[in-house]
Amino acid sequence: MDSKTQIEALVTPWIQACLDRDWDGLLALCTDDVVFAPPGEPSVSGEESLKTWLDAFPVMTAFEFSFDQIDESGDLAVAVGKGSWTIEMDDETASMTMKFADVFRRQADGAWLYSHAIWNHNES
Repeated sequence: MDSKTQIEALVTPWIQACLDRDWDGLLALCTDDVVFAPPGEPSVSGEESLKTWLDAFPVMTAFEFSFDQIDESGDLAVAVGKGSWTIEMDDETASMTMKFADVFRRQADGAWLYSHAIWNHNES
């Protein structure tokens, strides 16, 4: 399987882990030093810090995203794309669209894992 196909194959388990709030499953798709860079907040790294941050994230009831472009150079790849999610917060539902740039690192066994997840919400 080529690199682009391997990276695209991470989409379904990433989405499912987020919808299921399966943080161990989500972090299994990431390098040990993964960094999340959410909009308007400091970056988060480290397994326990990420789990704490994820536990505080609103419940997602819908989530989808796709890559528009994947560029690879050696053991690094960058994917840019767009997506949307619906969350429940304070007994209200909110939907939003986003754009992102994710960085992936190829492991010694050839597998690709997320090393940075960076996103921003689109203007309403």
